[in-house]
Amino acid sequence: MAVAVELLLYRSYKGHDARFHWFTHFFVGAAVALLAMAVVAWRTRHPVALPMLWPLLGHLVAMAPDILFNFGMAHRRWMDVFLAHVSSHYVPGRNVTWFGVFLASLAVYLVVLDRRVSPAPVWAGK
Repeated sequence: MAVAVELLLYRSYKGHDARFHWFTHFFVGAAVALLAMAVVAWRTRHPVALPMLWPLLGHLVAMAPDILFNFGMAHRRWMDVFLAHVSSHYVPGRNVTWFGVFLASLAVYLVVLDRRVSPAPVWAGK
């Protein structure tokens, strides 16, 4: 379901350089979500519930000003409260940089799962 929603979000950027804008806000939102997932997994010693939902929600937060833009509200600097929405467009390296941040955040989450999360007992699920 998350993949289907992301495809719809990608299509919503049609005519607005979707390859740049969708990926920018996806990488930023998903990276923040992955770091939040890592913190929750670290503290609870369990993987988060609904792990595909977290990056989707992060993406929706990061792109919220674009939804407002579709209703006629111009972009303003205060919109950076939505995960650096405006500033994220001006990072050196653009989406290559954000892809690196996303991959690093994914690595952090996977390391937390590997090192901190309690393994399920052998008999679990039987």
